[in-house]
Amino acid sequence: MPKYHVEKSIVINAPVDDVLPLTRDYNQWPAWSPWLCMEPDATVQFHGTPGEVGHGYSWSGELVGAGEMHTTAHEGTVHNMDLKFLKPFKSTATVSLDIQPVGEDKTNVTWHMWSAMPFFLFFMTRTIKNMIGMDYERGLKMLKEQAETGKVNSKLEIAGVVDIPETHYVGLTAECPVSDISASMKNTMPRVDSHATEQNLQRTDIPAGSIYNKMNLKNGECVYTSIIPVKQPATSSAEVTHGTINAGKAIKVTHRGSYSHLGNGWATAMAFQRYKKHKPLKSQPPYELYLNDPRHTEEQDLVTEIYIPVRG
Repeated sequence: MPKYHVEKSIVINAPVDDVLPLTRDYNQWPAWSPWLCMEPDATVQFHGTPGEVGHGYSWSGELVGAGEMHTTAHEGTVHNMDLKFLKPFKSTATVSLDIQPVGEDKTNVTWHMWSAMPFFLFFMTRTIKNMIGMDYERGLKMLKEQAETGKVNSKLEIAGVVDIPETHYVGLTAECPVSDISASMKNTMPRVDSHATEQNLQRTDIPAGSIYNKMNLKNGECVYTSIIPVKQPATSSAEVTHGTINAGKAIKVTHRGSYSHLGNGWATAMAFQRYKKHKPLKSQPPYELYLNDPRHTEEQDLVTEIYIPVRG
């Protein structure tokens, strides 16, 4: 069976003694788990004594599937675990969290997973590694925020499948690593906004957003278009293009909180699509809309709507 190893790290601005309880006590995991955040109503059951071998939890839900995990050993500040997935498919893995002090009141957390794919799915190994890696990155960001501030600014609301209107837009397309999307958009969004203003384009009530033209999970690259919705089709320039989001059906998930946690919203929307067996509309890429201006809005109050167009 093709084996794989996933490893992701983050530095938390908090001492080790503040981080360890969040990772060794599974009762604390719902606050920062990259999976449980997708389905707060999932059934979660805890067993054993926090911090001791045998402590663990099980989960079951429509979007998160079913499985269980328990502690197998504590080696200094390394927390070793066994993980078993039961649904949507059966598999096992060995997991560890290596938590080390780095300087005064700073902690480095490294999250590992060792597992294997069935031989007939060997071609999916790289994709699965990247998907798990992205989940780990989401979880580590939330762990960092929980340890540093005592809360995580990320709340989700699943609307399900909704009607979407025809939307004309002007946009600016860019390519970047998935990890650099936020920084890239800080460059593209003001430029397309300035173009719409300079051309006196009449805007709609639909807010600015981004269309994700291509998302390659194998190499972690993304092609996206920052958009400003306008009332009439516009003329393209050397840099700015125009296009239309066609009317139809889409899965809608609303994320409230920091843009750094938008991955939680996308993971939830894709899980909804997968487990509810909605077929994506290949002619229309998924997109997100920003309902308020980050320049004048606190992070916890930012609202983003996520749409995955599906066949009607």
